[in-house]
Amino acid sequence: GQARSGHAPIPVVARGGVLPLSFAQQRLWFIDRLEGGSAQYNMPVALRLEGALDEAALSGALAGLVARHEILRTTYAEHEGEGVQVVHPPGPVALARHDLSDRPGPAREAAVRELAREEAGRPFDLARDRVLRGALVRLDADTHVLLLTVHHIASDGWSFGVLVREFTALYAGLAGGVAAPLAPLPVQYADYAAWQRERLQGEGLARELGYWRTQLADLP
Repeated sequence: GQARSGHAPIPVVARGGVLPLSFAQQRLWFIDRLEGGSAQYNMPVALRLEGALDEAALSGALAGLVARHEILRTTYAEHEGEGVQVVHPPGPVALARHDLSDRPGPAREAAVRELAREEAGRPFDLARDRVLRGALVRLDADTHVLLLTVHHIASDGWSFGVLVREFTALYAGLAGGVAAPLAPLPVQYADYAAWQRERLQGEGLARELGYWRTQLADLP
């Protein structure tokens, strides 16, 4: 939650104003506008859940994850020619459900793989969609697979691992009736993006923006 050693802590910015994109987000937002409807930057994971499933705890853990991380409930818009973040209030995560328990074992596993491919290949609409979605697949009474997909604009490989660990902690806490031991986050990604923009101004920024404006000049 803080800058590297030698820098002041990242300040929290007001949420009532324009929230700029980080440079990494800007690149992905531009690419999404150029390519439109691509699943190239989807990041999928399949979690196998063994034992009795507490669906209320599972839904609550996903909602808790989205409440904890604004970036998972952010959409992307254009403001005065620039991409901006739009943070939405917390809410439940849409969870598709599939029951494969009536199929024989090999057919179940094949169907899970196909569902995983479908989920991973379904594009996000960055202007409208929450960038985390899930699908719960029932194999039998004590075996489920949770398919989670997040867009790379909201996560990278390292932070996706953090999200999975936090989801696991939230689920275990809710299922066990105890609070998950997750410390509050001092800053959110929007704070980091604003801090990065403030620090990295000048000719380098102007060159990058000029390049992408040229690339997008002929778009409708």
